[in-house]
Amino acid sequence: MADHRNGKASAAGSAYAIDLNTSQTRLKTFYKHWDESRKDLWGSSDAIAVACPPRSDDDLRYLKSTALFLWLLGFEFPETIMVFTKKQIHILCSQKKALILESVKKSARKSVGVEIVLHVKAKNDDGTSFMDAIIRAIRVQSKSDGHDSSTVGHIAREEPKLLDAWAEKLKNSKFNMVDVANGFSALFSSKSNEEVTSIKRAAYLTTSVMKNFVVTKLENVIDEEKKILHSTLMEETEKVILEPSKVNCKLKADNVDICYPPIFQSGGKFNLKPSAVSNDEALYYDSASVIICAVGARYKSYCSNIGRTFLIDADPIQSKAYEVLLKAHEAVIGSLKPGKKLSAAYQAAVSVVEKDAPDMVSCLTKSAGTGIGIEFRESGLNINAKNDQIVKEGMVFNVSLGFQNLQCENSKSKNKGFSLLLADTVIINKDKTEVVTSMSSKALKDVAYSFNEDEEEEKPKSKADHSGAEALMSNTTLRSDNHEISKEELRRQHQAELARQNNEETARRLAGGGNETGDNRSSSRSSAELVAYKNINEEGGGSLYY
Repeated sequence: MADHRNGKASAAGSAYAIDLNTSQTRLKTFYKHWDESRKDLWGSSDAIAVACPPRSDDDLRYLKSTALFLWLLGFEFPETIMVFTKKQIHILCSQKKALILESVKKSARKSVGVEIVLHVKAKNDDGTSFMDAIIRAIRVQSKSDGHDSSTVGHIAREEPKLLDAWAEKLKNSKFNMVDVANGFSALFSSKSNEEVTSIKRAAYLTTSVMKNFVVTKLENVIDEEKKILHSTLMEETEKVILEPSKVNCKLKADNVDICYPPIFQSGGKFNLKPSAVSNDEALYYDSASVIICAVGARYKSYCSNIGRTFLIDADPIQSKAYEVLLKAHEAVIGSLKPGKKLSAAYQAAVSVVEKDAPDMVSCLTKSAGTGIGIEFRESGLNINAKNDQIVKEGMVFNVSLGFQNLQCENSKSKNKGFSLLLADTVIINKDKTEVVTSMSSKALKDVAYSFNEDEEEEKPKSKADHSGAEALMSNTTLRSDNHEISKEELRRQHQAELARQNNEETARRLAGGGNETGDNRSSSRSSAELVAYKNINEEGGGSLYY
């Protein structure tokens, strides 16, 4: 039975209808890309063999084979083999999948002049005999092209572990096997308008969860001095992502999923890698604490990501580091323009840190993010010092930058070591760079919380003095010894401040302005655009498990 993960639909039968127009267009795009970049990206291959693996307990794995089926057909087809040649596409699959794939035959012939040959295996058959037939067809095609031997492209990192019988057949075939993972990376890198729309919807959900659930939850926990585990925050946030109505997003739950389990970190233990997990320790929010949150959501299998850092009664070094990181993060986004190198975008961040905080350069993450789409990490589009790939219109990036293992000497031992992280989903347009997660503010005044009453009484403007930004809650404390201000009063003050900020933000949006704009950027959206994301007529998308 199919479920909603990885874009899987919850219904069966007629619900699995392939969008023939989209499939036809993308098949044409694939063959054109293969033909034009055969030597550079596709290893001069005569055929390309892709095996989509069986279903796994790890529903959040990202595989190029799975991405190809989703991109080309709109669904996953587990335990299915697809082999492309110049004149034929051979597909080895089950009877039920074959019935659905029958519909693609005519459009494939019309769009690229290829014949789809379906090899239908019985339920308990491993398809060995059909595999032999496919291998013979590859040899025939190569000979007709005047080649003495066949060069077959495959995804090297995936093949050995998937569909053992097929992997063994390829190994014994004496074919010249070449890795074409980079070809697929390039193929997926520039998104169509339809793909961009899905990413924008995913980003709207991601941002809504961060702004309307995560931030509110953290504020309530700290206001009321509650104890809550990072893992509990992760679980609660995941549930909200999977039920968009909880944050007023009108997206069908069947079409959304998490990109990864939400990440919450505090208490001096930080991991800025995408593989980080929320541990079972309690959220730590004493003075000079740092809380890092990262949330990723998918819509119809397309990913988006956001990362924010929150500062509690920040030490001056923490505020300074955050301001530098914010400036560096903005520099990366501002440098992601068509025709520019990815390495130049990373260097823009380095230049900011070298100028404003040279002692922190060694702590800057070695990557400023990657491309994002059906795959959470499009490795070919890594924003680092060595990648000279050219930025193109239609690319989408998860711009993720941080400082690792900074030191705060005046803090308690648990807060002496701290890290910072910022991440946004960014779409590259022809004439502007669009930050589609900007609805969740990363301005220092919106992420720095002041609860230390004693310090505020001595220095009412201390946070403004060292950070240049207004504290969210000045002249109040959550842990005052004399409890002169009740927690209920604190909550009332805090809610009034939040209402004021929301009113200001709404006024800016309606006026067409924004609070985090950079060069050539569109980081704020009109209320009409936000409504457009919330009112969606959705269809299908999923995985076939037969």
